[in-house]
Amino acid sequence: MDRKRKQIALLAAAGLFLAVAGPAQQAHAQYGVGGSSTNAPSEEQLQRCDEYGIARAECTENAILAKERLIYAKDNPFGSGTPMLSFDGSQTWMFVGVLGAIFGGVAAAFFVKGRGTTAP
Repeated sequence: MDRKRKQIALLAAAGLFLAVAGPAQQAHAQYGVGGSSTNAPSEEQLQRCDEYGIARAECTENAILAKERLIYAKDNPFGSGTPMLSFDGSQTWMFVGVLGAIFGGVAAAFFVKGRGTTAP
């Protein structure tokens, strides 16, 4: 009986180890390991890093994209041009007025409908 318990404990420990160690290896496969020679920047990336003032040690595709995002945000201070978020005002107030009319009409309909009913 003692041998059977040892075998069960060994199998349980092995299962726990596999449950914990498996996802960590999958994460490395998905995101890569820092400093790997396979993640070395290409010549084009190194030129863009030099252009944007990014250190060669930190030159990655993500660093380049982040710098380009900042440059684009500085060049376009009013965002994507969505009328609701623009600062010219006229379209925003028209949008708020239409929404107010819709919700106000629904509220008025419920109010009128509720006044016409009698309590049992």
